[in-house]
Amino acid sequence: MNIKNIETKIIFLPKNIELYKKQFNLLLKSKFGYIKFNIPKNINLYQKNSYLYIEILNNDSTGRTWEIILKNVINGCARHYLTRLTLKGVGYKVFINKKNELDLKIGYSHNVNFDIENSINVDIYKNLIIQLTSPFKDQLGSTSSSIKTLKKVDVYKGKGILYKGEKLNLKIGKKA
Repeated sequence: MNIKNIETKIIFLPKNIELYKKQFNLLLKSKFGYIKFNIPKNINLYQKNSYLYIEILNNDSTGRTWEIILKNVINGCARHYLTRLTLKGVGYKVFINKKNELDLKIGYSHNVNFDIENSINVDIYKNLIIQLTSPFKDQLGSTSSSIKTLKKVDVYKGKGILYKGEKLNLKIGKKA
């Protein structure tokens, strides 16, 4: 006899999010737009009042990861996640192409082009501050860290691509 373990998790849904479920598809609607998910068969979702109930069959790791993913996306739909990057250095600039690419001048002999995913919005202030917003926390983090790796931070001068408010411990140069 096969007894299935069922674990139920509860997520609070903010007022500005509407939830539509059709078989193994989930559609979240917010003021920022729509997000569509395909849900695995071992996860059952239902909504009561302003709570989303997640039933995970056969307590495995995929159910736990889906719970975390859904929490992050629901929070991201309510208010987008935000990351700011600053360019420190003489002549460092950033522009947005028509192809949704970042065109970075960061001290190399050529411009560096970086392709941005459709789910991430990019704003640029005074050619020095890049503001990235997205409902997906993991995509935003990986995109911002890959932009940051385009120019390694100089530990002596503090030049490079930094997160907004990031503190650097600069090394002391040679003493004459």
